[in-house]
Amino acid sequence: MEVTRAELFNSVWSEPLGNVASRYGLTGNGLAKICDRLAIPRPPRSHWTRSVEARDAQPPLPPAPLGLSDTFALGSRQPRQSPGTRTRMSAEARRQQLLDAAGKIAVRNGISAVTMRSVAGSVGISETQVHNCFGGRTDLLAALARREIDAQESHRRRNISRGSSHHTRVMLSTIGYLHEAHRRGPLMQMLLHLPEVREALKHERASKGEAAREPILKQLVASGSMDLASAKASTAALTAVSLKAGGIVASRRAPFATVEAICLHIVMAGTESDERIASGKAG
Repeated sequence: MEVTRAELFNSVWSEPLGNVASRYGLTGNGLAKICDRLAIPRPPRSHWTRSVEARDAQPPLPPAPLGLSDTFALGSRQPRQSPGTRTRMSAEARRQQLLDAAGKIAVRNGISAVTMRSVAGSVGISETQVHNCFGGRTDLLAALARREIDAQESHRRRNISRGSSHHTRVMLSTIGYLHEAHRRGPLMQMLLHLPEVREALKHERASKGEAAREPILKQLVASGSMDLASAKASTAALTAVSLKAGGIVASRRAPFATVEAICLHIVMAGTESDERIASGKAG
């Protein structure tokens, strides 16, 4: 049955809650919970035991909670979902919703505007509910940075998988990284400029970096023509070039095409040099 909040409000103030509930195939306690979720004031328990003159006056009906309609379905045909309420989000879905909101606030108003309160307000929930998902602002921002880093890495790996040779994979990896830095960079730059976020991610970033470099190092030293220390030095240098270029395109300090061309030239020249050394053809 289609019911409006005003109709239900007037009903629960016109007769005992149990009488109203029975018409919809509900218990009094069930209807009370629905009223509370819909912000519908209801009389106290003693209301109907007092004389008419001693009863509380009917208060005004407040606005509907954010995101809820004034009209909803009420009745016993929908036993699995509380009528008039939103479907409860899973914990992970709520976390992703809050991260989306935090990212939008940061891009629109700056990283300082991202607070537990502002994020809660943007999705229409209480600040306490945000704390249920993230311990504090640093946890929230670190999780947002982690998600951005993982998205970049996922994109980079998809690009690498298209290459049939080490040379091609390095080129695709570099191009993919720069494009992602340009697209996601402003948010990432803001997040990684925060000391607390860098500290929170320090160990896992170092671990992921080592994992990404390991297959490159193995390939360079496999022939025996390049020792591990030289391979690490070369890989670190070329990685630093890519990261520096990524920071430039992320902050829009130079034209993307120019930065991409220079970065690719340096990285590919270094890669070719490493390959010559590894194959014993240096000179």
